[in-house]
Amino acid sequence: MKNTLLVSLSLIVLGLCINGCNSSKKMLQRGNYYQAVMSSIEKLRTSPNNDKARNTLSQAYPLAVGTLMDKIDSEKASRSDFQFTQMVYIFQDLNAMYESIQRAPAAKEVVPNAKKYYSQLANIKPKAAQEQYLAGTAQLNLGTRESAKQAYFSFLEADKFVPGFKDVNKKIEKAYNLAILKVVARLKPIKSRRYNLSANIFYDEVRKVLREIEKDEFIRFLTPKQAKKRKLNKPDQYLVINFEDFIVGETHTQERIEKLEKDSVLLSTITLDDGKKRDVLGTVKAELNVKRMEVISKGIINLTITHGGFDKRVLMKQDFGGQYVWYNEWGHFNGDERALNDEQLAICNAQRIAPLPPQQMFIEFTRPIHAKLRNRLIRFYKRY
Repeated sequence: MKNTLLVSLSLIVLGLCINGCNSSKKMLQRGNYYQAVMSSIEKLRTSPNNDKARNTLSQAYPLAVGTLMDKIDSEKASRSDFQFTQMVYIFQDLNAMYESIQRAPAAKEVVPNAKKYYSQLANIKPKAAQEQYLAGTAQLNLGTRESAKQAYFSFLEADKFVPGFKDVNKKIEKAYNLAILKVVARLKPIKSRRYNLSANIFYDEVRKVLREIEKDEFIRFLTPKQAKKRKLNKPDQYLVINFEDFIVGETHTQERIEKLEKDSVLLSTITLDDGKKRDVLGTVKAELNVKRMEVISKGIINLTITHGGFDKRVLMKQDFGGQYVWYNEWGHFNGDERALNDEQLAICNAQRIAPLPPQQMFIEFTRPIHAKLRNRLIRFYKRY
């Protein structure tokens, strides 16, 4: 058994190695020289004597270097707005191959004279930072939120190439502040002390949704108090949520009588003259009296989003309704018990019970509202 397991594991490892080598070779054949190099090196780390990986690496490495250097020449000739940025990425790929080879002794045997391009990369980075800085400045000067977003990313690139390049940190902060959609969110309290705690539980769930939306780094929701503290007199949007109307504990009682019959019920067993026994089947009847109490709680919540400019135009206005029905059934029957099914018997065995506390029913009717409100808010802010 042990030997069988070892053989199986060996075959699995061999299969993975063959597949890995085949994939590296396919990359080479398709002209993906860089990927072929990196894949071959990875295989040689775990299988230093893998002839296929060695062969692929020996072929792919000079082709990868040649292809990447050709791209460098093309970028120099193109004089595009981001030629130095592209050259940075290319030199980083060249150095990534060099570093991977240095960390794999078997790969060093195959490519003993791998080339490094640290000095070239160091010379190019300030030029790449400059072009990203200029691009960011041009976008920032346009003065729109979308252009500020582009500027923010350009300044981050500039800072990545040369940390602290010129006044890039100030530029990053300025672009970020202009790019953020600042929304003052007002969750109106309800005019009821009895349900104030329940409403706050609902609003806590709404705040979680707003935090979820804020995972987009360019949207921020502030309370009116926070906006006042930050002296934010002109936010981009106002978001208001309030309970338009609600009813808790609307009670209805109903009573119904059902005539029940069930056929082919065993009534008795008789003995025939010949001594054999025979079942006597027949119909049984009963009258079921069921009482039902329903307590209905429902409400409507309004969501309004308006533009923060002078026009205060309405961007979205929608009502969301929800309902929760608590009920209890109990009853009794007259007649043959066998005419009742299990559910009907359970009703007869049930006792009248008190409904949920009003505060809990308030929470229950807001659950479907929360689900609909969450989906609507996420869809709306995706566009920003």
